Amino acid sequence: MVNKVKRRVSCLPKATYYKPREIPLCNLDIINLSIEELEAIRLCDLLQVDQNEAADKMGISRKTFWTDLQKARKKVADALVNGKAIKISGGDYVKSGDCVVEFVCENCSKTWNVPDRSQRPERCPHCSSIQIYRKCGDGKGKRIIDESYCCPKDLDVNEKEDRND
Repeated sequence: MVNKVKRRVSCLPKATYYKPREIPLCNLDIINLSIEELEAIRLCDLLQVDQNEAADKMGISRKTFWTDLQKARKKVADALVNGKAIKISGGDYVKSGDCVVEFVCENCSKTWNVPDRSQRPERCPHCSSIQIYRKCGDGKGKRIIDESYCCPKDLDVNEKEDRND
C-alpha cells in the first residue's frame, strides 16, 4: 500500500459553500471539493501556472496533479450543470503559508499585501486613512461567517432528534 502524499496548499478558501441562488441549501445535493482539489484549480485555471510548476508547488508528481485537477473540474462541472451545492472542506494537505491578502486605500489609492489569516490592518500604512478595503472582498475588508447555522443534511439522526426536543 502506498502512502498518499500530503499536498502543499498556499491559500485556504475565503468561502466554504457555493450554491445556486434562491434554493435553500437543505434542498440541494452537495458535492464535496477538497482543499487540495481547489488548490489545483486555483493554480492551473485561475493563476494559469504550468502544470509541472503547479505540481512542484503542491509537492506532488505531475500525474498526481493532473488526476486531482481532473477530479476537481468534474465536481465543479457537475455542480454547475446539475444545480448542486459545492462544499469546500477536508483533504490531506499541509498549508505552505505563502498566500497574501491585498488591501487598497480609498483615500490615496495605494495597495499593499498582508499575510493571509493575519489581523486586518486598521489604517493605511501610506496615509493613515481608515478607509481601507480588501481587494476582491466584500468591500468591508472582512467576511461574514455564521457559525451557528447548520443544515439538517449535516446532522445525523440523533442530533436531529435532540434539536427537535
